[in-house]
Amino acid sequence: MTDDTTPGLIGGRYETQRPIGRGGMGTVWLARDTVLGRQVALKQIGDFPGESEGETRRAMREARAAAALNHPNVVAVYDVTEHDGTPWLVMEYVAGPTLSSAIRERGPMTPKGAADLGAQLAGALAAAHKAGIVHRDVKPANVLIGGGRPKLGDFGIARAGADDQLTQTGLVTGTPSYMAPEVAVGGHHGEAADVWALGATIYFAVEGKDAYPSQGNALATLRSIASHPPRRPERAGRLEPVLADMLSRDTARRGTMAQVLRRLESIAAGGTGGTPVAAAPTTAGPPPFVPAAPTGQPYAPQQPPPRRGGGWLWALLAAGVVALLVAGIAFAVSRSEGNDAGSQTSSTAGTTSAPTTTSEPSTTTETTTQTQTTSETSEPSESSTSSEGDDISQDEARTFIEDYFSTVTSDRDAAWDMLGPKRQNDRAGYDKFWSGIESVETSDISVSDDGREVSVTLTYQPKDRDESVEQHTYELTRIDGSIRMTK
Repeated sequence: MTDDTTPGLIGGRYETQRPIGRGGMGTVWLARDTVLGRQVALKQIGDFPGESEGETRRAMREARAAAALNHPNVVAVYDVTEHDGTPWLVMEYVAGPTLSSAIRERGPMTPKGAADLGAQLAGALAAAHKAGIVHRDVKPANVLIGGGRPKLGDFGIARAGADDQLTQTGLVTGTPSYMAPEVAVGGHHGEAADVWALGATIYFAVEGKDAYPSQGNALATLRSIASHPPRRPERAGRLEPVLADMLSRDTARRGTMAQVLRRLESIAAGGTGGTPVAAAPTTAGPPPFVPAAPTGQPYAPQQPPPRRGGGWLWALLAAGVVALLVAGIAFAVSRSEGNDAGSQTSSTAGTTSAPTTTSEPSTTTETTTQTQTTSETSEPSESSTSSEGDDISQDEARTFIEDYFSTVTSDRDAAWDMLGPKRQNDRAGYDKFWSGIESVETSDISVSDDGREVSVTLTYQPKDRDESVEQHTYELTRIDGSIRMTK
């Protein structure tokens, strides 16, 4: 039964009245419990047309997972009954809107109010994690607001730790805008992904918009999450550092749900959010789940680790050794060549010590010209080339161009970070132009063999006039491991 036709009396006890929504596995009905005389919510959880046995097992897992939780901020499960041979879930009826509809109708919450809401949901999720259950679909539409208390519902795709993974056929479970970066690229959806999704939910509550706006289709949205930082919040106040950690690509930096709970409770009580969770030690290269170097920096970047004690001593000793070697070489040359070669010896010594003063340009005209050219094009010199190499694959170049023009009309801060330093010279003009563009589409993308030159046809849709089509060519450069548009 998949339509909204009233199914009548369910399990000989629950009298359906009207559909009140749709969950992850079907229509949710308002019903009356004829035995206890109370309203309940019903949802069919199995035996849909074309549904496999594995999918029915997945649906039944919701009943087991939700029934195992007894928390004031979780929609209670009362019963599992059968009707015409199919299982139905009997749940607590919450007379109130979802967080999603409440925010869209009433506007965003205050930082303190959003922290209080987030703390209550974190408490529910911490209890779920303690029971070995990962929700896997935390989002505003699954938060019900009733009686002044938020309740997390729809454990329709929750998975207990001991259950088999039932998405091996490629089924995408969850909502794209609320999937953590590691999940967006096909990685494991663990407890840290629930922390990320709760952070995105709190972000929506305090900002009134998603941290990652929809890109028009699920795959484009997932690619945006995997490749870009979230847009910086404007109203979060004291919540901003907590959200920055919860929405970090570093799963260790997010912290556990219990740690998040304590930080949110602190802000709700008027505090500062407590001590941030220490991130895992940084390693060379991006985390394993990132397919390529991110094209922008998170809005609250992680600080580099402090230097270890004694580092200055080794630097001083090294500098002394170099100085002694240079002096020794100069002295030996002067002794062997005589006083008449003094000027040549001085020049030789200066050349030998040049590597210790590379910040100063050479005095020769040719080298100076080369230094200026390198600076103007924002391309790395041979001595500072990234370990990834200068070349950019054609797929990387094509993806970068598509990502840039899909981002620039929705999040100019993130798009600005995708430009090279020399292109970041007129932010006011940049904002003025792109604020007048509703959308821009890319087509006919042509990439050079080395991936550093891209030609593309752009179809602009301005907000106040007809669309226009232009052909442009851009130069891309890999700077510090990240691709940037440099010309």
